[in-house]
Amino acid sequence: MKHTLPDGPFYSRRRIHSMASLAKALNIPASELISLACRADRMYRLANNIPKADGSVRQTWDAHEPLKKIHRSIRRNILDHVTYPYYLTGSLKGCDYKVNASLHAGATIVINEDITGFFPGTSAAVVHCIWRNFFCFGQDVADCLTRLTTRHGELPQGAITSSFLANLAFWDAESALHSSFKARGLIYSRYVDDIAVSSETFLDNSTKTEVIASLYGMLFRHGYRPKRTKHEIRTSGERMDVTKLSVNSKPGLSTSRQSQIRSAVNHIEQAFLRGEITVFDSGPYAQTLGQVHLLARFHPGKAEKLKQRLLALKKLAQSNKCS
Repeated sequence: MKHTLPDGPFYSRRRIHSMASLAKALNIPASELISLACRADRMYRLANNIPKADGSVRQTWDAHEPLKKIHRSIRRNILDHVTYPYYLTGSLKGCDYKVNASLHAGATIVINEDITGFFPGTSAAVVHCIWRNFFCFGQDVADCLTRLTTRHGELPQGAITSSFLANLAFWDAESALHSSFKARGLIYSRYVDDIAVSSETFLDNSTKTEVIASLYGMLFRHGYRPKRTKHEIRTSGERMDVTKLSVNSKPGLSTSRQSQIRSAVNHIEQAFLRGEITVFDSGPYAQTLGQVHLLARFHPGKAEKLKQRLLALKKLAQSNKCS
């Protein structure tokens, strides 16, 4: 597969060297930017506590106004003008976990790694390095933008600017690592905090060790730690997953996930017969239809039958209402 995107992230706009220039670029007075930067840590609310499979909790944050307005302007006037390489697939326009998995489809071996606490582990120092050295902005500008886009010295997951900055966390090393792997016939990708390296040919133990050491080296140098419990090496003789999708051939949902969706449809049908389903634009029915739409992205034939079963319930409810 040929890719026309650059090997590393690239910023296409002029560098911002002063606070006056930053104010002009964001269309926000410099005095307001400086004032908000000084109190940005206190301008977030906890949006959600999301339980994770390992028992830990992922916290997401939402910025209050007017900080949120500044985040929108930073994204629109600066971050949206970064071109990202094809191997970065998380939280970017036109990319998702399916695109990420498709890069590794048909591989013989896949190595999966995960980064421990990626967003809170992305320190203010890492973010400052992005603003100062990747964007090549002035010192005062980098200082101000760092305070505006971090919370208590960390990258707040859920904030408008955070996913873009997370994709730039390894801007000074990831391109070289990707090129090194590519020269050896290896495919590298990162979906936010999920890293995958695959090969269409067999890898001996020494090569696998070198690949893992290279990945861990990049993480350690930037202040991150790998999540050892997520370390995984799979070969084509067994199911290989990347971002929870099978890559043995085309990306697809696991059989257990497909079974869960079929069971959800069965549950809705039974609930409908008991008179428990009366709302179709929200609630359990809409949620189950959303799962069927997800299935359709990977297995359209299987999804179509389930979709028709759900639509038949809605049509029946409408005809009963009219009679």
